[in-house]
Amino acid sequence: MKIGSLFAGIGGIKLGFKKAGFKTAWAVELDSKACITYKANHKHKIINNDLAKVDLKSLSKIDILTAGFPCQAFSVAGYRKGFKDERGNVFFEILRYLEHFKPSIIFLENVKNLFKHDKGRTFEIIKKELQKLGYFLKYEILNTSEYGNIPQNRERIYIIGFLDFHTYESFHFPAKIKLTQKIQHLLEKGVDKSFYYTSHRYYPQLKKDMQSKETLYQWRRHYVRENKNKLCHAL
Repeated sequence: MKIGSLFAGIGGIKLGFKKAGFKTAWAVELDSKACITYKANHKHKIINNDLAKVDLKSLSKIDILTAGFPCQAFSVAGYRKGFKDERGNVFFEILRYLEHFKPSIIFLENVKNLFKHDKGRTFEIIKKELQKLGYFLKYEILNTSEYGNIPQNRERIYIIGFLDFHTYESFHFPAKIKLTQKIQHLLEKGVDKSFYYTSHRYYPQLKKDMQSKETLYQWRRHYVRENKNKLCHAL
């Protein structure tokens, strides 16, 4: 099955599908710097353009469309303007691709706040628009720390759609797995001193408050916050 990837970034979603045995026909990404990284790691076609300006007739047929569409419009870390933000409105551009290619499967990813944004109305619009195109939907909020054995707190909503009802019925989200890795397992050793911000104005406060090697700390405007769950932040 061939994949078409929107908001491809540096190829994170594509890499997951590749490891599962799928091939990517093409990808679209607006950020030119992300495209440089993408091309360094993947050999198939990547289009550095606004997805609204891409000629769909120039793209080959696909079976699966993936889109980790912009999350800033819905994130609690942003202004949560939703469809009033141009980054939120790109969802309707995704529909243009779905109408043209009619892929049998869709894979969408966003921040967990999408589910309750605008008291759930935003998510209801997304569901109705996808259902109008004939997709049967399953969705779930998954946390990286519970499914990838990676000590990171990264909650995202995944929306999976199928044109075939029997395929939809047989699909199940993966079961949770035990987290065995710790943050220390992922840190490099012998890192050059140039990466240590000892001359930064916040360094004395950070040095004073950061007492444990078991977790990460975060600078919050004017104080240091310890992440007590011993997981890395999403950023």
